[in-house]
Amino acid sequence: MDCTILIGGEAGQGLDLSSNILEKILKRCGFHVFTYRDYMSRVRGGHNFTQIRFSDKEVYS
Repeated sequence: MDCTILIGGEAGQGLDLSSNILEKILKRCGFHVFTYRDYMSRVRGGHNFTQIRFSDKEVYS
C-alpha cells in the first residue's frame, strides 16, 4: 500500500502542527513516512501545503 495525503491552507492556520500530528500517528502505526513541506516566503499569508507519503514498505523521495 502506498498513499499520499496533501494538506493545504493559508499560512498561520496550523498547517504545520496538523501535519506533524498526522505524521507521528502514521509512524506509530508502523508506516514508513516521507513528508514534503512547501512554504511561501512570507510570515503570514499565502498558500502553503504539506504532502505526506506513507507506505508499509520503505518510502523514498
